[in-house]
Amino acid sequence: MQALPPLYALQAFLAAADCGSFTGAATRLNLTQGAVSRQVQLLEEYYGCPLFVRVARGLTLTVEGQQLITPVRQAMQMLSEASARVRRGSDVLRIQFPPTMAVRWFLPRLPALQAELPGLEIRVATHWTDAPDFSGSAVDAIIAHGKGGWPNLVEVPLMRERLVPLCSPQLAASLREPADLASATLLHATPQRHEWLTWMRGAGVPDLQGAREQLFDTVDMCVQSAERGLGVAIADAALFTDLIASKKVVRPFDIEVDSGNGYFLTYPPERREQRNIRLFEEWILSVLRA
Repeated sequence: MQALPPLYALQAFLAAADCGSFTGAATRLNLTQGAVSRQVQLLEEYYGCPLFVRVARGLTLTVEGQQLITPVRQAMQMLSEASARVRRGSDVLRIQFPPTMAVRWFLPRLPALQAELPGLEIRVATHWTDAPDFSGSAVDAIIAHGKGGWPNLVEVPLMRERLVPLCSPQLAASLREPADLASATLLHATPQRHEWLTWMRGAGVPDLQGAREQLFDTVDMCVQSAERGLGVAIADAALFTDLIASKKVVRPFDIEVDSGNGYFLTYPPERREQRNIRLFEEWILSVLRA
């Protein structure tokens, strides 16, 4: 690429052309009049021709200056717009959450995050994944569910998944022990029933027979259906603390089973020092500690 004149010389040229004088350009650029004059002289030496004609009332452009002014103005405008986009982009953090965690755990805490980091725009995407993949993804970090151990990623453990049954208070009155679930409708979000099977083994009823089943797309839908009395959902209690505290759903049994899985903040190692990721990581860990 052919060498280009210095940016500050082009800025001085554009300011002098707009203002019609070195004095006005100096005021706009917060420089001395002599400094602006020297930058314009440098540009004239670069092109090998005068760009201004000095007249009694200031400056007018030469033919060569007129040829140069429009592309310089356009280039400066494009550079300014691109710089603004980059600055805005540097203040944006794109996080992918599991859907239920985003709705039930993160969104209620988003106002507190915005208050603590007012200059940072958080963009939330939702997708369930147990294998975080950043290839072709626009997100900066992914909160993934699983056991961890994903290759070539930074993993920050957030919380363990502890499963509990949840149902309406009315339905809970008919459930005295785990075996009573045989007469209930079990609500779950995976066709394989992994969560229910894990909890049943932990609760000592691995061979429960007779229960009806209803499948939904998300755990959140399961719990909302349980709130309406449609059955018993199985979920991570930490994601539904507000709903449990309001007694809209209750835990029919005081049995909590660690699923062996957890939630992890993940991102590529080369992003380890990115300020926005570091700030979010510090914030979410402080919330979980509290």
